[in-house]
Amino acid sequence: MDYARWLVFLLVFTRITAFIAAAPLFSNRSIPPLAKIGTGFGLAVLISPFVSSPDWLTPEVDIIFFGLMLAAETLLGLALGITANMVFTGIRIAGQLLDLQIGFGMSGLVDPTSQMHSTLLGNFFNLVGVLLLLTIDGHHSLLLALAQSYELVPPGGVRFQGVIVQQIVTVFSGMFLLALKIVAPVMAVLLISDLSLGLVARTVPQLNVFILGFPLKIGVGLLVLAVIMPIVALAFSNIVSLMERDLHLIMGSFR
Repeated sequence: MDYARWLVFLLVFTRITAFIAAAPLFSNRSIPPLAKIGTGFGLAVLISPFVSSPDWLTPEVDIIFFGLMLAAETLLGLALGITANMVFTGIRIAGQLLDLQIGFGMSGLVDPTSQMHSTLLGNFFNLVGVLLLLTIDGHHSLLLALAQSYELVPPGGVRFQGVIVQQIVTVFSGMFLLALKIVAPVMAVLLISDLSLGLVARTVPQLNVFILGFPLKIGVGLLVLAVIMPIVALAFSNIVSLMERDLHLIMGSFR
């Protein structure tokens, strides 16, 4: 392998490793850093032979310019990984919204794998999303999208377009929209139960509505969640298409 191909391999390895550091499943803190680096190295070995070398990449390339290209590849890899993770962030937000409405918000803990504040249903939704992603081979789609990124944005071809801010806003708005779609039925039923408890409090002032409402909201919320769980699972099954759409939006902003 000549010197230019080694430089191409280094560019490919940088983007892949940055992607793994931020992507869902691969970025879990329970995975040792050496395993992530080894995975990135193995994927780079498989992908780099099929990646063409840019014209400017010669043995005489300026070291500062090449360092800037490595930084650009790192930013692109991180952007793709964070974008793919946004879908799971939306799923986790949906669970946390339900926890706040039902009354599980006080049971939140710091998740050691993500170092984030998490709640019961937030963790539950996240685990369901991960299981469904593995069931429908979503991790294969992630790796395929990463490989296709070299067709849209070749190594050293990263360009920062002004439209990237608009694409980031689109990805973030899609994350919150996904969360609202998941929790809307349960929140609607809980709102009706709150209104009913308010009417009961007005008609029967002697009744301690707080003591009555706390277990009632938990029971109603879990019951409605159990009823609509097939619909929630169907919404989760679309996460791969959502990730692919968001990844192509972000990739289009870097070329």
